[in-house]
Amino acid sequence: MSLKRDTLYNLLGNGIPLLAAAISIPYLLNKLGYEQFGVLALIWALIGYFGLFDFGVGRALTYEVSRSIETNTKDKIDAVIRAGLLLTVLTGIFGAGLVYFLLAPYSATWFKLSPATFSTARSVFEITALGIIPTTLTSGLRGALEGFQRFFESNLNRIVLGTLMFLVPALVVFIEGPDLQIVTLGLIATRFFVCGLALFQLRHSLRGRFSVKGEDIKPLLNFGIWVTVSGLISPLMVYGDRFFVSAAVGAQALPLYAIPQEGLQRLLIIPAALTAALLPRMAVESNKVILAAMYNQNIRRIAVTMFFVLLSASVLAVPILKIWISEEFAAKTTMIVIVLCVGLWFNSMAQMSMTLLHSIGKPKLAAIAHMIELPLYIAAVILLTNMYGVLGAALAWSLRVILDFFVFNYFAKMSLK
Repeated sequence: MSLKRDTLYNLLGNGIPLLAAAISIPYLLNKLGYEQFGVLALIWALIGYFGLFDFGVGRALTYEVSRSIETNTKDKIDAVIRAGLLLTVLTGIFGAGLVYFLLAPYSATWFKLSPATFSTARSVFEITALGIIPTTLTSGLRGALEGFQRFFESNLNRIVLGTLMFLVPALVVFIEGPDLQIVTLGLIATRFFVCGLALFQLRHSLRGRFSVKGEDIKPLLNFGIWVTVSGLISPLMVYGDRFFVSAAVGAQALPLYAIPQEGLQRLLIIPAALTAALLPRMAVESNKVILAAMYNQNIRRIAVTMFFVLLSASVLAVPILKIWISEEFAAKTTMIVIVLCVGLWFNSMAQMSMTLLHSIGKPKLAAIAHMIELPLYIAAVILLTNMYGVLGAALAWSLRVILDFFVFNYFAKMSLK
């Protein structure tokens, strides 16, 4: 299997949806207005969060499937995949309950919405809850595909999902007008469609009687329990800050932070494409000298590439935002862009360190770091947002990912000795 080819597939899988975002976001912002677009950004954040909130089963499936193929125990693969899918469905039910019973009833108050949006907020988040189950299930299915190193199919799924997540809201608004309830229904329908596509892609491993044994679940939980902790906490720190920002300054101001963050974070597709292709390869490599060489070579590659990518982004972001959104919007987000670019450079390298820890079966180290970081990060977001508004949120996010890199890199180096 070609690492370059699989990395290219991953780049396309994450990159093509950017075109849909570039077309859709200015149109949606104009038609929905800042506040309703802020609510839509929260819905995207929820769906993005639960796409990673799968108790670590997606990564555990990649790890277990790739190792089963390497050790020639292919008869166990189908059983492990079924066990993983059961776990992701249970995770989805749990997540849907959280959104439906804890977030939806209080959303209008928490996010300081105006009376015009207040009345529909609860129903919008209740509808969003329905999409959590197919979201977590798709995450597990994609992890299994990557364990088979079927990156083309995995990224075809990602392209369809990423493109529709932006185009469907724009199409709904064009046809029905700025109705957030119908927009949300369109997003959830998209999630079910993409989940069905993933089930079709793995149909050969899902044939026969669907039975799950404890011995099939155990290896996923042994690997996944610590990935689970990171899977709960890391997405919360990536996407959850939007909820704290909205609670602090109101949904009206959220687009000033969410749009630059959403756009710039998409640049992480570059290191993510490489590390996703490396994980199944590193998982079957037992020689620490070779692993260390792979780690050092690729983290340097990411550092150099992302330095120039993010430097270009920081220079070009303002003129692009002037054309894409408005001159006023660009002026208000200049410093936010610079601060986020600094954090993203460190975050891109941290992805390589995290991949190394997962590939050698030590997700516990990353999970412990995230457990320590979470309360510190929440405190920083609340404090800095109240002091500096949305710029404070960007500062808190960047400081957190910089700390991430130094901690994960230290753990990775120690693990290779």
